[in-house]
Amino acid sequence: MLTLKHYELLTVLAEELHFGRASQRLGMSQPQLTQQLKQMEDIVGTRLFDRTRRKVAIAPAGQLILPDARAVIRHAQRAEDVALRAGRGLLGELSLGYIGTAGYNGVLTRVLRNFRPKATQIDLRLVQMDLDRQFPEVIAGNLDAGIVRLPYPDISPHLATRSLHFEDLWIALPKDHPQAAREEVSLAAFDGADFIATHLPPNMGFAAAVQAAWAEAGITPNILYRAPQFASIVSLVEAGLGVAVVPDALRRVHLPGVVYRPLAGTTKRAEIALIYRRDRESPPLELFLSSIDQDIAEGPDLDPTP
Repeated sequence: MLTLKHYELLTVLAEELHFGRASQRLGMSQPQLTQQLKQMEDIVGTRLFDRTRRKVAIAPAGQLILPDARAVIRHAQRAEDVALRAGRGLLGELSLGYIGTAGYNGVLTRVLRNFRPKATQIDLRLVQMDLDRQFPEVIAGNLDAGIVRLPYPDISPHLATRSLHFEDLWIALPKDHPQAAREEVSLAAFDGADFIATHLPPNMGFAAAVQAAWAEAGITPNILYRAPQFASIVSLVEAGLGVAVVPDALRRVHLPGVVYRPLAGTTKRAEIALIYRRDRESPPLELFLSSIDQDIAEGPDLDPTP
């Protein structure tokens, strides 16, 4: 069977029509070239080149094979390029889940802005998903990675986590609330107040950070309503149904009946992290993780320290 080396020999010798120059280009001696050419001619059963001491000419059979030989080489070079790109994570698919507020606080924007130029040939699939759904999806392999909030109870040992950002806690108030006129407010002033909270349990995600802040302030909130999305929470605040502790990035959600104020005296912050399987075997994911590392090293927006 003819090999890639045979096709390379045919095309180079057809271009040079000189054994000395062709052997130099191929990185072999003239006797090796002659031996391989004879082997090739024995395989196809006919002469491919007519050669004398003064002249080398391609034979009719060689002329017939030459276009296909060039095509084989082009395809082989393309396959090698694809393989090299795949090994560097430049081909394939990356499925990334993310919580909605990752779009507000710039975490999603920044990691994608740093990753995308390095991986233009990766099929990037973005899925907005609540954090409690992302964990099982990453474990099952339906997502390569997820941008979530921590903590999360009973994290599988198969998952690795990487901190991306820590958010300050603010409070969303109806614009006519007595505390709305202040520059900043203390949670201690809201003991027994009506609150709107997330649907998550108090040991998970943003709910855990809020629970810790309430405990730090020594207050007992009266949770009247719960909602799965922060946009829904601040809508209920605008309706005058209560106040809500929210991440600082939610200030970008402008509702005419809502004001946001920083919380004074609290040390609690909400953690955003990346989760992925420890036993990953995905070049696109490896490239994504390396871009995350570079992002953390270069910019203050993704602060890995609380």
